[in-house]
Amino acid sequence: MSELEHQLLAEMVQWYRLQRHDFFNHWQVVMGNIQLQQSEKALAYIHEVIKPQEEQKIGQIPVPVLSAILLSWVIHLRQLNITTSLSFPDEMRLEDFWQDHWQKEYGESLFGYTRECLEKVQQYNGLPDLNSEVYLFEENEGFSCQFILEDEEKVLFEKMSYFGIQGE
Repeated sequence: MSELEHQLLAEMVQWYRLQRHDFFNHWQVVMGNIQLQQSEKALAYIHEVIKPQEEQKIGQIPVPVLSAILLSWVIHLRQLNITTSLSFPDEMRLEDFWQDHWQKEYGESLFGYTRECLEKVQQYNGLPDLNSEVYLFEENEGFSCQFILEDEEKVLFEKMSYFGIQGE
């Protein structure tokens, strides 16, 4: 197992523990509302909790290392209270697409890119109403990723990186 895969596995276990903790907390809220005979509140809470999240989109990408890197990135951003949206073309949900657009070495580069963006985001930690957008774009022999951090008024940070054979 590569060092990157080891790091991603360790993070996934950490995220699993966090998610499991959150899961039980959600059930406590639902059970409390039911015990108080406030079924409407319980249902409203359930509907809020089960809204689709970016993690579900990431799960549609069939490259495990890529999915793990993106998942780690989105969860780190959420922990910093940054709402994140992720967009990518439908083709990126297909294994055939990634056979032509993914090389193992892209993982290290993408991981470094996400960590660089997270370091930059730390400068804005504590500001209210931060949002980020992550876009994946198809390229001839790879893909590119664009990260945009913004508040309600302006773009605070933007970085685009290409991951492909002709240069990274």
